[in-house]
This record gives sequence, C-alpha cells and structure tokens, in this order.
Amino acid sequence: MAKRKVHSSEHRVYIKLEHWKKITDLRLLEHFMLPLKRKFPLFSFLYPKTKALYNRMPLRKNGENPFAHPLNTILNLLKAGVKDEVILCAALVHDYVEEQVDLFRDEHKINEKTAKGIRRLDDFEREVFITFEEEILIFCKRRKIDLKKGKKIIATTRLLTRHKRDFYYRSIINIFTHHNTEIKENAILIKLADRLHNVLTIGNFNEAERNYQCFKNMFILNSVKRYLKNKHGKMIFEDNVLNPLDKLFKKNAKATYTAFLEICHLCTAKGLIEVTPMIQLALKKFALETEGMWEVTKLNKHEKHLMCLFQGVIRKYDYRLHHEKNKFKKRTLKEIEYVKKFFVEHKFNDEQINAIIDYKDAYGMKEVIGYLLYEKDYSIAGFEYSGLFER
Repeated sequence: MAKRKVHSSEHRVYIKLEHWKKITDLRLLEHFMLPLKRKFPLFSFLYPKTKALYNRMPLRKNGENPFAHPLNTILNLLKAGVKDEVILCAALVHDYVEEQVDLFRDEHKINEKTAKGIRRLDDFEREVFITFEEEILIFCKRRKIDLKKGKKIIATTRLLTRHKRDFYYRSIINIFTHHNTEIKENAILIKLADRLHNVLTIGNFNEAERNYQCFKNMFILNSVKRYLKNKHGKMIFEDNVLNPLDKLFKKNAKATYTAFLEICHLCTAKGLIEVTPMIQLALKKFALETEGMWEVTKLNKHEKHLMCLFQGVIRKYDYRLHHEKNKFKKRTLKEIEYVKKFFVEHKFNDEQINAIIDYKDAYGMKEVIGYLLYEKDYSIAGFEYSGLFER
C-alpha cells in the first residue's frame, strides 16, 4: 500500500483518527497481496488453495466476491501494523475449514440442528483439518521452513474455527481462555480484523439481523477491553504502547459505532424524525440521572419514563447470543407494548413501532461503544468471556 502524502499536522491527526473502509474491488485487493506472496512462501502456498475454495462459494449478500472477505481481513491487519507471516497466513485461512464444512452441509442437505447432522459435520471437519495440517507440514518440510510456523498457523486456525455444535459465544470464550498467549493474541487480532470487515457491510443484513451483528462486535470488544486492561493496566491506549491489538480494537469500535449510526438513519427514514429527539433525550436522562451506561444490563420493572427502554438493552441481546429465544422475544414484546402506549397519538404502524425499537437499541448501544473507546476503566461487567462461565 502506497503511503499517503501528509499536508499538515492537522491532516496527520485526521489520518490517525479516520475510520477505515472496506475495499470491494477484488483486483485491487489482490494487488495489495502481491508483496506478501513474494515475501512469504507459506502465504504464497495457501493463497491459490484459499482462492479456489472461495470460487466455489456464492456471492456475498451485497454481490461481492466472497474472496474479498479474507483479503479485507488481511488488509485491516496490515493497516494496524501486523507484519508477522503466521498471523497474515492464518488470516487468509481463518474461515478455510468452516467454509468447507458449510459447502459440504449445503451440498449434502445436512440438518445441522440434529444430533446426527452435527456428528456428520464434525467428522467432515476433522477430515478437512487432517488434510489441511498434512499439506502445510509437508510444504514446510519440502521448502525447509521451520515447522513451528506451520504449526502456529494450524493452531490459530483451529482456535478461530467455530464448530457447528457450539454457540457463537462459546467460540469467543475458547479464544480468550486459550492457554498459549501467542496463539490467543494471534486469534484476537484476526477476529477483530474479521469482524471489522463484517460490520462495514451492515446495510446488507435484514432489519432483524443488523443490531445483532453489531452486538456480536460489542461482545468481542468488551472482552478485548477487559483483556487489554489486564495487560496494560493504567497504560491502556497510551500512545507509547499503542500496538496492533490496541489499534484494531479502536478501529473496530469506530466501525461498530458507525454501523449503529447507519441503523439509526435507516430507522429514522421510516417516518420517525418527530420522535427521535425524545428518544435521544431519554438516553441522556438514563445516563446522567441513573447509573446509566455503567449498569446497562440491569432492568427496573417499575420505571415508566421513556428511558426504561434503555434498561437491560445489553442483556436483551445477550439472550439472543445464548440462543435464549423465548427471553429475547418476551423482552421485545414488552418493549413493543410500551412503545404503542407511549406513542399512541402518533398512530405508528407495526413497521414503525419495530423501527423505534431498533432505533433505540442502536442509539443506546453506540453510546456503550463510545464508553468502551474513551472511558479507560469502562467495561460491561458480566458481559465478557469470564462472566459467561456461570451460564
């Protein structure tokens, strides 16, 4: 990637603070990969294998070539200053096994919700990993590459692969509780870069998925924040310790904040412009007059002010993350009932009522992202990898 010309000290600060964007042009992305292919033999070996796999897959929801995803993930790592061959190779293949399992599932029409289906997919996943490992280690031996590199790529890919039998949060827990610090941090870096690209395409998800996809980012960001606080202590996010992990945390958080804002705009466009200031002020009241953003998981059943809609917003999506669908639905139905009564004079239709719910969720959770970014001591208690072992 060519270095940008700096026009002034103010422009230098802008470059430092600007939000990263995705690249959709596959030819441009592949051009950025050329130096890595020349420099790293393992990357050059894995590249055509990965590209061939993605050529078998359908286009992404936005019409993009699916191969753009791992390449954007790598690009995000490069922007953050990652130069390690192991991390860049693992980023290239971070979905390699999982995508093959998905293709196998679809081609053989396997129901992954049944025990029989899960066992069959698990067996196929093991077969894919065995072949994957053999190919990497054989290549390393033939090219006289340190076997430790190949084994680290394999270990990182294993840690990032979500098994069909696991819920999403379990795969994240496995990353943060891994015994090997190097492999763990490799996986965290790649996961942040991966989710950064995913959240930049939030407009392509349906209305029911948008907030949830951003919420998954927030779950990861909260866990990373706790990890960084434990690692850096009072020096967290200080300029003199700003490393790729810190940088990717910040850029992912900013992208997630932007995605929540985009959701707010999409909701407002449904005819809510008259009531959005009232919702925004309710959040201010919630944050300033109660414990606010420090207690976003709690719920006061007796509160009747509009700010009650912001109570427990994290816990609500936490239910969905844990596949506790009945609790998520129950909470949502209560919110719908409240909104209908509160805004009765506006005669909103069902689509607008649902948009109000989505708007207040996105508007509230973007503020949580702001706290994660700029309040050094802030993280959501009980909403990170360590707090989930009780469940």
